[in-house]
Formats: sequence, structure tokens, C-alpha cells
Amino acid sequence: MGLFRDIANIDNFSIENIDISDIEELINKLPKNGVIDLNISERGLIYTLEGQNICQEHIVKIDRLISVLDSKSKQAWSKAALEKAKVLGHKTGKDKEWSAQADEEYINAVNELALAKACRKWFENKISYFSGWHYAFKSFMKRDYSIENATSLNISRYNESSAKKIEPYPSKDEKNNNEEWGEIDWG
Repeated sequence: MGLFRDIANIDNFSIENIDISDIEELINKLPKNGVIDLNISERGLIYTLEGQNICQEHIVKIDRLISVLDSKSKQAWSKAALEKAKVLGHKTGKDKEWSAQADEEYINAVNELALAKACRKWFENKISYFSGWHYAFKSFMKRDYSIENATSLNISRYNESSAKKIEPYPSKDEKNNNEEWGEIDWG
């Protein structure tokens, strides 16, 4: 049984160490030249769903990390404004605020937070990319099948059961007596 804490665990998690090779591999499996057929569409649907799923699993951890980093940046600002500014001799609120904004610890915390937000945006963009391809594949398949069903040729006849008897010529039966119209009886 899987636990959510295992999915959302951010111990030893770092934005810089996220492995995106599986996402790049899936992207490389998608068509590059716009040529799509039924087989490519069917495989593409699976690839796009898998890509979305991988990205969403990473976003859970990134969102959790963003919350932690946001708290750390606020903590660093408060410490710089309330403690370090006093030590530096700043007396007014504006001087303490400027001192806090220039504090190295606060700047590092804000930069880590910005990196995590950029990473989240990157994964959201990849989800959108996979979603766009998924829609394209689905639309192609829907259009391809609708063309097959709309044609006057019975292309899909290969799907019919061989046990079903298909009469290729009209026959005379009691329900449909076409003799009065001069129809030819082929049976």
C-alpha cells in the first residue's frame, strides 16, 4: 500500500537534482514532422498520458518545496529586519526594511524560491505540451474513424464475426415481396 507521505516527501529533494530524462524520452517519441497515422496516434495517446502523469508527480513535491521555501524567505527577512538591522545600527522602519532586503541570507532564500517557482512553471508547460498532443492524437483518431464509418465502402467489414452470414445478393422472402415492382430475384 502506497502512502501519500511517500509521494510528497521532500527530504533530500532538490530542484537541481530532478531527473527529467524520462520526460525528454517521451517527448522524443512524439512526431517531429507532423505526419500522423492511426498507429502513431494510438501510441501517442499513451505517451502523452504518461508524460502528464510524470510531470504531475513532480509538481506535488515542488509545491511542497515552494511552501517551505516561502516560509524560509519570510523568516530570513524577519530575522534580517528585526535582529541584524538592530546590530547594524538601523533605527527607522524604512532603514530596517532596506537592510533586510539587502541581507545575503534573505536574497539566497528568495532566489531558491524563484527557482522552485520557475521549475513548477516548466512542468506546467510540459503538461500543457503533452495535453496539446493528446488532443491532437484524439482528434485525429476520431476523424479517422468517422471517415471510415462514413464511407460507402465497407472498410470495417474485417471486424465482423465470420460466424455471421452475409448475403451478398438480394433474396426473396415473405416479408419483402418486390415482384410487383419488377425487382430481380437473385436467390
